[in-house]
Amino acid sequence: MSGGGHGRLVNGVLGLLCRQHYPALVDYASRRELAWTFDHYAAAPDVGYPNKAERVKAEFWVSLPRTTLLNTSDSLDFS
Repeated sequence: MSGGGHGRLVNGVLGLLCRQHYPALVDYASRRELAWTFDHYAAAPDVGYPNKAERVKAEFWVSLPRTTLLNTSDSLDFS
């Protein structure tokens, strides 16, 4: 299935954005290390956005304008 009706696969768009904005080395958990998780993207500063993770999410949202994304980890009530 393609997302957004433009013939591109959703995972391909997200992968492209992650590669395009790869932060390389980041200061994470009091150490300098290679970025290999999305938490590393959140630790990397970016011009115009709070961090690289926010840039990837913002550009992904624009790439898939008719897609609704839901972060279920924030919407569940475990109390």
